[in-house]
Amino acid sequence: MRKIVSLLFVCASVLSFSQTVKSKVLKLKYTTPEGWTASEFGGLKNWDESGNAMCRCSGVAFSKPHKNGKFNVVVYAVPSGGLDSAKREFVGSLHFVNVEKIEKMTNKGFSFERRRSNFYDVKTKTKSFNCIRYISKPTEGHCYIIYVWQENMDLLNSTSEKELTEMVNGIEPL
Repeated sequence: MRKIVSLLFVCASVLSFSQTVKSKVLKLKYTTPEGWTASEFGGLKNWDESGNAMCRCSGVAFSKPHKNGKFNVVVYAVPSGGLDSAKREFVGSLHFVNVEKIEKMTNKGFSFERRRSNFYDVKTKTKSFNCIRYISKPTEGHCYIIYVWQENMDLLNSTSEKELTEMVNGIEPL
């Protein structure tokens, strides 16, 4: 009996470290680093047919608890021609405040345009969390918009940004 309990504990520990998921619906493969959880939302065939409180679209939300405020990464799948859709400029009531300065970057799966800014909470009408928005270059007629932030009103520091970037680097196209 002790061996079975020990084996179950080891299996649970291994699964909690990282998990790779292939999402055929979103055409993504993602590996969650230790401590991160993932939750997909939206339609099974049409990326614009349904969603959740974050967006009436399809995507995946990642989160990780942290003593200074939870880490969040939200990925929206965007059909061709959908980049100018206003609904993907929001994460729930948080609206991304656009900026002109664009940084180009790549990781093993994508080429991105990256913009650093903040959210504006349309419910409270106040400036909210600092965030980074990534927009991938189109692949096979679709692309992805990724928002990363920490639920903390201070600027993103290098340690926080490193943890968030680690999660973004775990996302690849299928």
